[in-house]
Amino acid sequence: MRALVARPGGDLVLEDRPRPEPGPGEVRVRVGACGICGSDLHLKGAGLFVPGIVPGHEFAGVVDALGPGVEGFARDDAVTVEPFRSCGGCRDCETGHDPRCARAGLLGIHHPGGLAEYVVAPAHRLYAAPADLPASIAALAEPTAVAIRGLDRLGPAPAERLLVLGAGSIGLLSLLAARARGVPEVWITARHAHQAELAGRLGATKVLGEDESGAEALGALAREHPFDGVVETVGGTADTLRHAAAAVRPGGTVSVVGFFLGSVSLDALPLMLKEVTLAWSYCYQRGGERADFARAVSLLASERESAALLATHRVPLAEAPRAFSLAADKRAGVVKVSVQP
Repeated sequence: MRALVARPGGDLVLEDRPRPEPGPGEVRVRVGACGICGSDLHLKGAGLFVPGIVPGHEFAGVVDALGPGVEGFARDDAVTVEPFRSCGGCRDCETGHDPRCARAGLLGIHHPGGLAEYVVAPAHRLYAAPADLPASIAALAEPTAVAIRGLDRLGPAPAERLLVLGAGSIGLLSLLAARARGVPEVWITARHAHQAELAGRLGATKVLGEDESGAEALGALAREHPFDGVVETVGGTADTLRHAAAAVRPGGTVSVVGFFLGSVSLDALPLMLKEVTLAWSYCYQRGGERADFARAVSLLASERESAALLATHRVPLAEAPRAFSLAADKRAGVVKVSVQP
């Protein structure tokens, strides 16, 4: 099979590799689409991909082969994949918090991922997708599950007004998920014109531009329109935790979803004086009535027309190295680049 492989120094190159065989309890998936995540861009830019690894953790496809002991799936079933491997026996795994497992590893970072024609995953990590749901939309299940988990971290109290910081794919999916669960007002910050336009089409109450998104501007705004919760989706090296502290109301919650690359700047005094809850969110969970991934697939199926707006660019696997450059160029109107074998 063809696969995109990390090389020493940070380069990603296409290689021929043996088609992987599923072991006991595993399934081989023929990849239909794999999205480029913002964390993929961070890892590539910092040269942090382990040499020899196949990147890609946002993917969907169809069942190609079943390992010994696998039941409940058949060849050609459409599926999305929760891209984790964990021990399965520790307290966190048993309570559905698999990403917290000390032995957890992510497909595409610690194990071969979806930027290939085929990938092997544990059968219990597969979720059925509607057969008529395009793979480029089904592959959004992973970032959608991240968005759902981020909203859950705000707590059980109903929110009247939310602020989403950042209008990349996670921010826009957070907007979509919040509107789907009936939040009356969802405001969002957007750096680029195409992000602002998409946010409006997805039902944002108000889109804030860069000049309205700093700590001082958000603090002034919040005095008139206090936010019950803030979802931070930017990460990187942004100063968005200070912005969140300024915007959230007293007693409110900030959910941190963004992938930060180093030390962050916190304005501790307003967080303390307002008794703000700072809730960190990592990936998704399998506990509760329904796993976050199952909820994500349901949301994408019911909101497929809106979700399709986010799958802005498609690149064949043969041009996968170009997909990373394209995904990094927000001036090109990119939200999500989908690599398709």
